[in-house]
Amino acid sequence: MMWVAFLPFLVSCALGNTTVEQVPFFHGHVFENSSPGSRVNGLSVPLKRLNSQRLCATEGSGSAAAHFKLLGDGSDNFRVFAHHKRGNILLKTSGVLDREERSEYALGLGLCCGKCAALTLGDGGDSPVVAEVASIKVDVLDTNDHQPTFAGADVKLNLDDATALRTAIYGVTARDEDSGKNAELIYFALPKNGSFYAVPKTGDILLVDSILGLDEPIRFKVFARDRGWPPRTSECVSVEISPRQWPMVPSVNPQPGKRKPTSQVKVPARRSRSVLESDSPVFINVSEDAGIGSVVMNLNPVRFQSATFELVEPDAESSPVSVSRDSGDIVISRRLDRETEPLVEISVKVQDKRGLQCHPSESSIIEQQKGAQAGV
Repeated sequence: MMWVAFLPFLVSCALGNTTVEQVPFFHGHVFENSSPGSRVNGLSVPLKRLNSQRLCATEGSGSAAAHFKLLGDGSDNFRVFAHHKRGNILLKTSGVLDREERSEYALGLGLCCGKCAALTLGDGGDSPVVAEVASIKVDVLDTNDHQPTFAGADVKLNLDDATALRTAIYGVTARDEDSGKNAELIYFALPKNGSFYAVPKTGDILLVDSILGLDEPIRFKVFARDRGWPPRTSECVSVEISPRQWPMVPSVNPQPGKRKPTSQVKVPARRSRSVLESDSPVFINVSEDAGIGSVVMNLNPVRFQSATFELVEPDAESSPVSVSRDSGDIVISRRLDRETEPLVEISVKVQDKRGLQCHPSESSIIEQQKGAQAGV
């Protein structure tokens, strides 16, 4: 009675200890666009690692000749052949592969014997598979067969000519269907100009030199090139940037009683902000997001061959900007806040370095713009 009670338990333990036979795994790769019949590199299946006991025997002989067949989705893209001298099974492509369409294949290597194959082939059918004796993975490696492309159209911008230097005014982005280094892009602008620069890694277009007083649009083209070999370059994106000059505030009418109608008031043509005028202030629009160290404008050229610049009002501690003594750059020295200080008026004295002449103090009014609206 005791054995009858323990018999189901012993049977379950025996079944639970059985393990599923693991087949060996092999891995190889092939480059996309390779011609049909190209060998899968790094893949060699030794016959001695396969379970030859699965072969059925023919009468009057030992074991039958082995036949192999690939199993799994995409197996038609490869064919098996045996390297008899080395005793290995190799794979070759049967067509041209595209990595962008499919980057890897998980296949099985099926084994059938000569006896089964002969019986089936006599009936006009396929060779039966006795067992899957190996697992194979094939990676399709990338080749640089795609050029970068821009999704957007050509760019036309109006840019305030008082925009701070080193401001990113626009950004272009290209896409490459390849992978790895073949998809790493660098950007560049042609023809090169002294006003704008395309950042190679990001595609941002920076203002690197003043465009004050320029009337004609600045035109250039931006390209993207990948780091593959051979490198491929995209079609261009045309960029046209037109400097926009804000009109100066008209002077106060000396005879208020005879003030002209609004439609007849003439606004003086705006001159370059780099030319100082003693009779009227220069208005500058600056974003409150402008970083410390940004150059707002440059006071050169002046009438002196060699000049020095000095901030007269307000004093350096209370002023949000500083003036470079030698270059005339007006530079942001502390964080701007439009809500607490929307307008800042400064006076700059320009003097000949030789000390012979002195230009009257010039006043500039800096108006802080909200957020990204400045310089647009």
